[in-house]
Amino acid sequence: MVRAGAGALRPKRSRFWPLAIAAAVLVAGGWAGYSRPWEVRPKVVATEIVVVAPASRVLAVNGRIIPGRAIDVRPTVSGQLLSLGKEEGDAVATGDVLATIDDAQQQSAVQQTAAALDAALAQQGQAQLDFDRAQSLGDTISRKAAEDARLALETATRDAERLKAARDQAQSRLQEYVITAPFAGTVLARGVDPGQVVDSASIIYQIADLSQLQVEATVDELYAAEIRRGLKARLQPTGFNRTIEARVAFVSPSVDTSTGGRKLRIPIPADGQLSLPVGLTVTTNIVVDEVENAITVPRAAISDQRGRPHVRVIVAGKAERRDIEFIDWPAGRVIVTGGLAAGDEVILDPAQVADGTLVAARAP
Repeated sequence: MVRAGAGALRPKRSRFWPLAIAAAVLVAGGWAGYSRPWEVRPKVVATEIVVVAPASRVLAVNGRIIPGRAIDVRPTVSGQLLSLGKEEGDAVATGDVLATIDDAQQQSAVQQTAAALDAALAQQGQAQLDFDRAQSLGDTISRKAAEDARLALETATRDAERLKAARDQAQSRLQEYVITAPFAGTVLARGVDPGQVVDSASIIYQIADLSQLQVEATVDELYAAEIRRGLKARLQPTGFNRTIEARVAFVSPSVDTSTGGRKLRIPIPADGQLSLPVGLTVTTNIVVDEVENAITVPRAAISDQRGRPHVRVIVAGKAERRDIEFIDWPAGRVIVTGGLAAGDEVILDPAQVADGTLVAARAP
């Protein structure tokens, strides 16, 4: 075994760690000199430059397609339904027979009133002969006999007139057992089946004139005062990749107190009907106002503290509060009527910064 003697070599001390520490100190010093963490840096925010451009206020509501004219066909008499002449989707012309109701009892009533009228007319004829004879006899008969003949004729005449009216009424009533179309249109629905007993509450058919379709919608009372006839409207029927230009033609003169809505109707131009089915939902954009030179900002850029709406703009690199006036409207952008001018730089999220904060616009 060999032992190390006093003259054996010892390992040299490593020089790596002092050099590494020195390098780290140099790097940290360089970063500090470059970034200057002790200095307050501007907060980067999203902004928008104010411009003057055409703008409009649009009210979006959902409406539905309705026909220009529609009715529920109901009978005016009661009885068993014998036949139905039309089905859903069928076209009908004015006067077409839609349904017939069993009229056997009414036929009997017509015959009875006719027979009673015949008897009354015969009695009237006899009374007329008696009166004429009394008149021809002159003073040879008593005054009472002449008066009785006159009264008998008047009574017979009244009875005949009454029974004639009853017969005419019975005949007119008989016609009501045949139900006809009041106008040309299309059958939207059939509510009964043959053999069913119907009365004046039964809806036999729903008939509509589909030659002039329109959109019916309801506007919330918050915006009801802004709606008037003649306003432009852009219609987007569900399932149709097309926008139809139209105008408001009817505005209800009152607000429905149960719903808080004001009803309006917009006729669809003939070239835009596209075979639209009744009841289809239509997205309806009503152009309430159009401004040629307007300033608009996103609604999210507006803060409202104690009823004082304001935005924050960048002035000399700092966030500055700016009180504004604007038209409150249910839209993503609103029209500002005071407080801003073209060229102002509006901070889009005012909650990010406080007044006086150093800010810088985010690069686009």
